[in-house]
Amino acid sequence: MFWLQTAIFTVIVLCLSWWAGKRRRHRHAGLIVPVCITLFGLLLLIGSFFIGRWEGMALSISSVSIVLSSIICLIIVTGVHLFKKDDPS
Repeated sequence: MFWLQTAIFTVIVLCLSWWAGKRRRHRHAGLIVPVCITLFGLLLLIGSFFIGRWEGMALSISSVSIVLSSIICLIIVTGVHLFKKDDPS
């Protein structure tokens, strides 16, 4: 279940970063989304320690999945930006 959740989050974050990159003309607009989601996942992970019990454990598993998927997306988006030819238009 953890890996399925991570795969779903990865697809969602990739779609969001692609959409942000197409919407903005800024070169690194697609990189901002995975970074923001990584920070959000880390905040959820810290918050899960204060919730405790089973709910906190479930929140921590979800937040680790979010952080892992956003790091994977950051690697993919960075690789695409490195291998993509610079188009001045």
